[in-house]
Amino acid sequence: MDSETENLRIPLNVIRRGGSKPREISSTFLLDGLKVGLSKINDGRVESALSLVSLGNEIEVEGFLSAEWTGECRRCLEPVEGELKLEINERFVGEGSRFNNEKIEGSVKTDVYLLGEVDLDLEPLIRDATLLALPLSPLCDPDCKGSEPENFPVTEEVLSSEEDQKGDPRWAVLDRLKES
Repeated sequence: MDSETENLRIPLNVIRRGGSKPREISSTFLLDGLKVGLSKINDGRVESALSLVSLGNEIEVEGFLSAEWTGECRRCLEPVEGELKLEINERFVGEGSRFNNEKIEGSVKTDVYLLGEVDLDLEPLIRDATLLALPLSPLCDPDCKGSEPENFPVTEEVLSSEEDQKGDPRWAVLDRLKES
């Protein structure tokens, strides 16, 4: 384990020692592989301001993550950059504990993260949040015409006939739900 991700592991006894008093963590983490398509986090650098609260067998993580990203415009392929500002509110639970009256097993996929035996690993949480927030196909400008607008114009599809506007008859049952 490298020293950059080592501080993402916080011993559970340190978190629980404060009782219901939150443990504040403000740090910059460097994580490899934070890339989706052509968008990536610059240098893998993610800044955090997190608060960890022990709630019995659960640990609640709240706070903010921020990171700068770069990518390519999906139309003109020019460089695009931006900044992610994410609000985090997640729970870590121990394996075998109960959450929403259901027992948590290691193989069950839930909306919580599992606690380790002796520490809380923030890396999966930070990695998931930043990767899910990265734009898959960003635009440099909403009005970007692309690299060769004469040869490859960007047009919006306009429905011309009433039949086209009605849609596929196989989805007609769902259209009736909208009308209700």
